[in-house]
Amino acid sequence: MAGPSSTDEEAFARRIQLQIQSRYRGMDVSVDQASFALHVRGAGVDSHLPLALLHEACLREPERSATLIADYARRAERQMNPHAGANVSLDRVLWCVRSHRYLASMNRAGELLTREVAGDIVAFVAEALPGSMMRGVAAGDLEAAGLDEPTVTRRADASTQSRFSALAGRILAADRIPADGWRVSSDTLFQGSALLVAEVLAAFATRSGGDVLLAVPDRSVLLALPAALPSADRFSMRVLRAWREAMNPLSRDILVSNGTTLRKLERPGEWPRFELLGWLR
Repeated sequence: MAGPSSTDEEAFARRIQLQIQSRYRGMDVSVDQASFALHVRGAGVDSHLPLALLHEACLREPERSATLIADYARRAERQMNPHAGANVSLDRVLWCVRSHRYLASMNRAGELLTREVAGDIVAFVAEALPGSMMRGVAAGDLEAAGLDEPTVTRRADASTQSRFSALAGRILAADRIPADGWRVSSDTLFQGSALLVAEVLAAFATRSGGDVLLAVPDRSVLLALPAALPSADRFSMRVLRAWREAMNPLSRDILVSNGTTLRKLERPGEWPRFELLGWLR
């Protein structure tokens, strides 16, 4: 069977170029036809994304092309880590929430400033960059910038709180609680970081009248549901479905908060049961 022509490869490269460009706005994405790769440049970023293996996979399984390309575009973020040593701006640092598995795949993961959240979820100090990009801030970057860890973590705390302070007000001011709970999706990269904001947890618990179930199945989606609602029984399935369908899956763990603490819910039967009103018994 004849191999792919240069014209086919060029058309394929243009297709992936559009996918990457639409996902990472602000980046300059060009086709390097000689090496059959994309060249991505931006703030502190200068990366080549090879296309040969993806092209071969799509030729072998054309019916899965859309899924393969979506997975490739999602994984591209990890290959576009900005160069080490780039200047760190305190005005752009905040906490970024991801899974332990994601963290392990990052360059210099062991040098990042981290904080456990609950379950499989961990936070690390990141710097927000143009084009829906971010980079983990490593100890070497701080040293080069003349910064110390306490200063940076305090700024990350303040920035994260400021970023989501309005969310707490919206939760408290809402007219009603949706039957299937809240779905918050207003931050493409850092939605899960709202879990680190005390005011947000307190607002969810206040409106819930007690414990609230929480999940971040996608980096851009935060789900919350009062634990006492009847639909709490179905929350785990909702989270699993959202995680499987996510463009950027984060975690399928279910967390529970009383407004001040946050922990992983180990057993679905652990949350408070909804009790029927007397006349319905």
